[in-house]
Amino acid sequence: MKIYLSDENKRKIVYDILNIFYDDRQIIFSDEGEIEILDEKIIFQGQTYPYKDNYELKATLYKLLVDINDYKSPWGMLTGSKPSKLLQKYSSTEIKEKYLLSDEKINLLVDIKNEQEKLDFDKDSFNLYINIPFCPTRCDYCSYPTIIGPHHDKSEYISYLIKEINNINLPKNLDTIYIGGGTPSYISHKDLEKLLVTINNKFSYQEFTFEAGREDTLDKEKLEILKKNGVGRISLNPQTFNQKIIKSVGRSQDMDHFLKMYEKARELGFIINMDFIVGLVGEDAETFTKNFEVLEKLQPDNITFHALASKSGSKYREENKKGSIKDALKINENIKNFTKVNNYKAYYLYRQKNIISNLENVGYQKRNTAQRYNIIINEEIENLIGLGMNANSKLMNGKKYRNARNMKDYRENIEKIIRDKNQIINEYKR
Repeated sequence: MKIYLSDENKRKIVYDILNIFYDDRQIIFSDEGEIEILDEKIIFQGQTYPYKDNYELKATLYKLLVDINDYKSPWGMLTGSKPSKLLQKYSSTEIKEKYLLSDEKINLLVDIKNEQEKLDFDKDSFNLYINIPFCPTRCDYCSYPTIIGPHHDKSEYISYLIKEINNINLPKNLDTIYIGGGTPSYISHKDLEKLLVTINNKFSYQEFTFEAGREDTLDKEKLEILKKNGVGRISLNPQTFNQKIIKSVGRSQDMDHFLKMYEKARELGFIINMDFIVGLVGEDAETFTKNFEVLEKLQPDNITFHALASKSGSKYREENKKGSIKDALKINENIKNFTKVNNYKAYYLYRQKNIISNLENVGYQKRNTAQRYNIIINEEIENLIGLGMNANSKLMNGKKYRNARNMKDYRENIEKIIRDKNQIINEYKR
């Protein structure tokens, strides 16, 4: 779709609406366009569509594209990443009318709000995210700045993390701690124990989650170390149980070993989450049913279904690989049926740029096991401090801080990183 745009300041507004209907590589801004967007009017095939402000521009362009493509998005013209936050400002009826959402998505947002209201949060509480950026291999859909392979000094990195933990000026009592990555379970048993002991010596917490995403980095001893050191929740993230598909994205998965790790985690009493991706290349609606068959037997406490997003830096993006939009929509329908039959309730939701079929990422829980950290991060309702390479911090007063994005800068600037973060923490506490 070629677009002529007279005002470059409107490019993002226009792009966001176009991206609902077209892949970002199909959107071309040029001197001549099939659609001309001028001051206070849109011209298409000789017809003029007036608008007064940016809201009317979005609404008018959206309605025009609905007619052109014979497709109405369930999310209407809503393009934000955290739509549930709208319920803090508007009623469900107002959101539906303002953004043209379907009843299905409005009901989903209301259901999530009701689940979140069962928990108490305090805007002055602090949460801790710890990044471990190592992975055995890079999955083709991944764009994170991870460090790949076995030949890196993970122990040295853990020593820098421990320095940051010991010197960060946070309150002793935290709400949640989340160790993510990367693949945190890729570090050694010794480093894992050292890291967890340091955390427990420094902090107390309501919730402690560890991302043990890949079964090929896990064994029974690591799970026992996690349990012994206060971790209550783990994520075992197959992304898909279809072996052909997971192999095609550059990742190995031993199903027998995965099931043994799941059984051990259950035996130890962890609350278990599993992540899946909707829209992996080659996984259609029919083959995705394999995931439901396995989940029906395992019944994990939490399941998060992520709709694939095309991200710069991923191999998928570089090779222009895309899943089927039609299949993604069908899988999404099947997810609704599966979660309803198996008594899972949606408790958090977020969206991403270039997400397949303009869908969403939804976390489901059963037995009142909603994860506080996911709600806090997505709703931005408490303070977050990030430790480690490329970790983000965001405080409720609007202050933000990002650690160095690569290992070299992180190591060389660790003293400054600690000092700068302590400054914004101390300012907040005053």
